[in-house]
Amino acid sequence: MNAADDADEYVRAIEEEFVRRRGAALLLSPKDWALIGSWREADIPLRLVLQAITNVFDNFVLRASSGRRINSLSYCRQEVLALHDLYKSLRGVEAGRPAEDVTAPATGRLLARHLGRLHRRVRQAMARASEDGRDALVAALALCGSELKRQRAGARAGSIDPLRLDAELRALDARLLDAGRIALPQEAIDTIEAQADRALASERSRMTVEAYDATRAAFVARSMRERFAFPRLTLFD
Repeated sequence: MNAADDADEYVRAIEEEFVRRRGAALLLSPKDWALIGSWREADIPLRLVLQAITNVFDNFVLRASSGRRINSLSYCRQEVLALHDLYKSLRGVEAGRPAEDVTAPATGRLLARHLGRLHRRVRQAMARASEDGRDALVAALALCGSELKRQRAGARAGSIDPLRLDAELRALDARLLDAGRIALPQEAIDTIEAQADRALASERSRMTVEAYDATRAAFVARSMRERFAFPRLTLFD
């Protein structure tokens, strides 16, 4: 894929996600196109832009009156920039560079909102597991929800390290996936793994063993999350 194809995919993915979440067709304005271009020129990862759109629409649905819609991508601008600032700071710490101020009140609010969204989705998954009679999975989700509440309180108080938080969320994510595996009969797990093998069959010869194993594990994890309505527990979903 060349640079032009990459640019087209970046733009198309953002446009499709914005229109999908809006729930009605909308032609983006020249200002919106320019905004997407500025995000790409700033090397803002596509997944951050898509998560920002998700965050904005999830929050809007909770607060806006029925019938109202977001009519411009500009509505997502501040969330994109906030996520990117946090992302850059965390990557800088990982690379051994001095950290920017990731304990600022704005960062704490951003983290608290994200943790609140994850907590709501965990509670929804817990209700679904309860309806299905999966008591052990309900218990695992309840523990996860409790930990997310604790982390959210820390974020609100400005007493949480985002880098440590990301590591803790990833550990929680792994524990939930393990609980999901235990909740499924072996035949169901075999089916998911067979689907992963079929999906990756055409690419396997071009991948290293490590890359194949990582991609296969990601496919299986995604299938497990879809089956149980688990959120992906990271700072950058």
